[in-house]
Amino acid sequence: MKNLKTQLRLASLLALILLACTAAYGQITPSGGPHRAALTVKVPFDFVVGNQTFPAGTYKFRSLLNSVPGKDTIDVLEVRSTDGRRYSAIVTDALASGDPDNPRLVFTRWNGRAFLSEVWEPGKQAGCRLQSRKDQTQPAVTENDKVTLIASSERR
Repeated sequence: MKNLKTQLRLASLLALILLACTAAYGQITPSGGPHRAALTVKVPFDFVVGNQTFPAGTYKFRSLLNSVPGKDTIDVLEVRSTDGRRYSAIVTDALASGDPDNPRLVFTRWNGRAFLSEVWEPGKQAGCRLQSRKDQTQPAVTENDKVTLIASSERR
């Protein structure tokens, strides 16, 4: 029974990733409507999303599923460089936003690297928290381990 649950969860995650990849190429939009503006941020250091390292640069961050905290538990986050050379879509946890008018990115420093850990888009009820990797046995995070970039959104 446990194996069946694991297989069902994996199938669900793969379906979400497929949806995210399809939406990323503009073939469909998850909300059925037009694409929403992405949060555009200049990140001044290299950072990790999932298992991919992104160099310092300007990136667009956008949640694809419009998750509602308390109702939905996951979302899919799209990270795309503005020059189009780097892209990732990753399943995240949906979090309730304490301040939807405070867009920001939160990075956690660990072992000399910066890992993207949270994305808060302007005006959204939910934020995205990236799940830590299984091979990343990291000690409890302190405030000294966090780097927060306060972002101004570029609406296009």
